[in-house]
Amino acid sequence: MTGPTEEIPVIGLSGLDGGEEERSRAMARLHEACKDWGFFWVENHGVDAALMDEVKRFVYAHYEEHLEAKFYASDLAKNLPADADEPSDKVDWESTYFIQHRPKNNVADFPEITPPIRETLDKYIAQMVSLAERLAEAMSLNLGLPGGHIAGAFAPPFVGTKSAMYPPCPRPELVWGLRAHTDAGGIILLLQDDAVGGLEFLRRGEEWVPVGPTQGSRLFVNIGDQIEVVSGGAYKSVVHRVAAGGEGRRLSVATFYNPGADAVVAPAKEDAVALAYPGPYRFGDYLAYYQGTKFGDKDARFQAVKKLLG
Repeated sequence: MTGPTEEIPVIGLSGLDGGEEERSRAMARLHEACKDWGFFWVENHGVDAALMDEVKRFVYAHYEEHLEAKFYASDLAKNLPADADEPSDKVDWESTYFIQHRPKNNVADFPEITPPIRETLDKYIAQMVSLAERLAEAMSLNLGLPGGHIAGAFAPPFVGTKSAMYPPCPRPELVWGLRAHTDAGGIILLLQDDAVGGLEFLRRGEEWVPVGPTQGSRLFVNIGDQIEVVSGGAYKSVVHRVAAGGEGRRLSVATFYNPGADAVVAPAKEDAVALAYPGPYRFGDYLAYYQGTKFGDKDARFQAVKKLLG
């Protein structure tokens, strides 16, 4: 079942800097979006629109020059299952790479990325981190915690960007662009395609909501597993997937604001609901377990982590 794109909350973050009444409304809208949806659009977010466009141009050009031919020459592209009743649960129809920005930067591992582009990426990531910190502060306050609680629990944060292209697929019914999963980390900020859709979120465990192409200079935000743990389930990470398409190619640039590997994560409050969640545990240990269960059931993963690490 699919719901209309326009229902997804759109939050104007300029309200956070307004007067008392305006800030109160913006905080309430953010709280409701986190609590009832787990994903939402933000606008007036402070990330420069021209910089966003530069990043998108880079990702398109980098794909065309360095990745497109390799993708279509890959075993995945050449050996799609010939006969299947449903999309494969083994592979994803995506061309992707990951750049780590903080606490260490590994962009030097990509010699084809020129110094001017590296400078652009650094500026972009600095603004995205500021946005993530702003959201973390507002989420903390909305949960009745000190404003710096989430950022402090994540410190020092791990920040990385997954750049992905979902190319046209000759048999889109045989494969997912990306299989259904929740994200392991904290706050995910998505700069995505303004023409081709495909991203879908499962709302309330029953309705697949299409995100649709970006409008204007909005960014898409979703909550990862660690926000659910810290909030004691008040804010939930949401299952999402990307459908493969037969026409057009979809761009996705996802910046992850996650706890550092050694950061200790636990529910912030010790009430009966929060105690059902795992913690305290090192995020690096959670991530190691997540790698083998990414496409499995999230609640089962939480309970397994609770037994293994809690």
